[in-house]
Amino acid sequence: MLPIQNLLKCFLALALMFSYVHSSVSQSAPAPSTEKLNASQSLEAAKDEGKIEIKMGGKLFKVAYADDALERQLGLMYRRKMCDDCGMLFKFDSVRIGSIWMKNTYIPLDLAYITEAGEIVDIKALTPHDLTPVKSSSPVLYALEMNQAWFAQQGIKVGDKIERLP
Repeated sequence: MLPIQNLLKCFLALALMFSYVHSSVSQSAPAPSTEKLNASQSLEAAKDEGKIEIKMGGKLFKVAYADDALERQLGLMYRRKMCDDCGMLFKFDSVRIGSIWMKNTYIPLDLAYITEAGEIVDIKALTPHDLTPVKSSSPVLYALEMNQAWFAQQGIKVGDKIERLP
């Protein structure tokens, strides 16, 4: 049996996945008050949990953040759609050649591999359900998945820097 901590992480990952799919625009959670949160406030807080703000091309974007093995394994699996500026940042355990596949992923994505210093070294198109590992061309600490063609639409290219990485 899994330890209770892994069960809680799995539950949180699933809750985030379902709330993330249904969000059409990334919004900030309301500021907590001393009063008990109502159901809609609780949902907003759950949507925002597990997200971070990163800066690309002079703009801030709020993306889901997968910083542990369970979240990295789940990634964007099973999602049928994603809002225009939504995505997921993966942080690997250490700097290494990155490798990502599209098992159980329905959305066509672009993948940016990013160094520890925040430099984009690769942007690769990913095909839904393709089990072929897509590797980085050099050692990286991060990977960022966004909707396919998103990087080109934003004018973000290999060599650009991403700021505010954890």
